[in-house]
Amino acid sequence: MSHKLQDDSRLIIDDYREAYYWLKQNTPENARIMSWWDYGYQITGMANRTVMVDNNTWNNTHIATVGRAFASTEEEGYSIARFLGVDYVLVIFGGVTNFSGDDISKFLWIIRIAGKRVSLNIFSWSVSLD
Repeated sequence: MSHKLQDDSRLIIDDYREAYYWLKQNTPENARIMSWWDYGYQITGMANRTVMVDNNTWNNTHIATVGRAFASTEEEGYSIARFLGVDYVLVIFGGVTNFSGDDISKFLWIIRIAGKRVSLNIFSWSVSLD
């Protein structure tokens, strides 16, 4: 993935590949990874690890369960992860590089898919979803 800088040069962002390589090199072969569904096929293909959800989005109940884990308190999210047999959690954050496709920017969709009723007060704005 690349990002165009203000001077028209290109910054290559290799974080995904590096993260998948880290998973492959530092986790047991039978490790189960929980991430948002968009990374599922990449983790499976590049890290050769089992994922909880992948880009085959036909099972929206399972995706909603993972979304609920991400949209919940730490305690509830941990309980869901343990119930699913998760060993590792991958969350993409692009704050340093201003990458706008990270999991934070997808959070409203994660909440909607999870069917979670939450009130957000992030930064200086707030959103309430029912």
